[in-house]
Amino acid sequence: MGAIGAVVYARGMARVLAVAAVLAVVVGVPLGRRAEVAADPDPLAALLRRTDAVAREVARVRGLPLKRPIPNEVVDRAELRARLLKVAAEDKTATETAAEGFALERWGMIPPGTDYPALLIDLLADQIAGYYDPDTKRLTISRSAGDDPAWAEMVLAHELDHGLQDQAFDLHRFEDLPSSEADAAIARRALVEGDGIALMIEVMVGRQQSKIDWANPGIAIAIQKAMSAPGVGNDSIDRAPLAIREAMLFPYRAGFGFIAALRRRQPWSAVDAAFVRPPRSTEQILHPDRYFADDLPIPIEARAPAALPGYQIAHSTVWGELGFGLWLRSHGIDERAADEAAAGWGGDRAIVIARPGDHRVARAVAIARSEWDSEADAIEAAEAAGKALADAVVGGTLDQSATRLVLYGIDGTVSWIERRGSSLVIVLGAPAWSAAALAGEVWTATGVAKPAAKRAP
Repeated sequence: MGAIGAVVYARGMARVLAVAAVLAVVVGVPLGRRAEVAADPDPLAALLRRTDAVAREVARVRGLPLKRPIPNEVVDRAELRARLLKVAAEDKTATETAAEGFALERWGMIPPGTDYPALLIDLLADQIAGYYDPDTKRLTISRSAGDDPAWAEMVLAHELDHGLQDQAFDLHRFEDLPSSEADAAIARRALVEGDGIALMIEVMVGRQQSKIDWANPGIAIAIQKAMSAPGVGNDSIDRAPLAIREAMLFPYRAGFGFIAALRRRQPWSAVDAAFVRPPRSTEQILHPDRYFADDLPIPIEARAPAALPGYQIAHSTVWGELGFGLWLRSHGIDERAADEAAAGWGGDRAIVIARPGDHRVARAVAIARSEWDSEADAIEAAEAAGKALADAVVGGTLDQSATRLVLYGIDGTVSWIERRGSSLVIVLGAPAWSAAALAGEVWTATGVAKPAAKRAP
């Protein structure tokens, strides 16, 4: 499912950092930088005059060379919104965003009738405190960040780190993945943003002549809890659909946990190495041991089944462990149960198929094929998915066995979950006339794309 639009609209622009409480967690380190900064009649201007000095400080802490100065600018919310609208109007972006919104609505992860592009623009315009653009090589700070000098200081350090990442690793190229590989894309975004969060914290703590004890896992856990605490966001993101909210926060919160795991025994050079061998999935971000073992996701391919003549793929993506869990949670599965059910993920492909030109979401058919680490993991995933599907379909159980659950909707559609060993297929909203043929063909229309890499037990 990817970053739910945050990466689509502008790389690195969703600054839902919500870490005003973080440094207080770390041995009571205060947020304030210098009294004279806070007292300045234009603190943001005063801060930006020090950009080059802060960039050198960030480079020293991060261990990356500052190859050239990083230009900066300040924009107000009106200009920021105008830029988002301009990017959203670009043909490729508009097409991909429309397809993603169509798929999210069909899977029941956003409410019916949601104006998905408008929702994203509203969220990003409200959330962005600053961003670094790999295309223009420019750092932009929202004028609203100047309302809190300490917050602006954190934003500046975070974004300057992205500038250093770009100079060292070429962020545009690093994040240039097909839209159909959303799980890998959000994993890479988590590396980029987790790096920025960890660097920001190290800079602030270093200014207090203190250090982060990365070897102590409790430090990272406390920081992540502070980032997840109720009330750390604002009303707009709190009101956003769960799947969008959690996907936007994931690169910062889980990405920081991933960086903390790398730093637990190694210096920043271990993070540099991760840019050379990037994490391949949100599973690797959530479970760094999978990354250390180079435990690759199983590649799944899917085509539009012949049992649905005239249908074409409208959207194709990889949900990943993150996305599967968010689909479950979007349909009433509590967070802990969803996380446990998703934890055995091995690989997937989720597609939505529809007749060309038919934009009626209810007429589209959603299909997901997933592979799991073991049959036991697949059974657990199927049980949770069955409950989620029952929430998604208005109707009753038509047939159920140890490996198959079929639901008949009052709209004349048939939906089902079927497990074969450690493989799982979910079909949502198939026309009744196609159900019998599709039930068999869905297994041949989807499958492992090539011999799967050996996975760790």
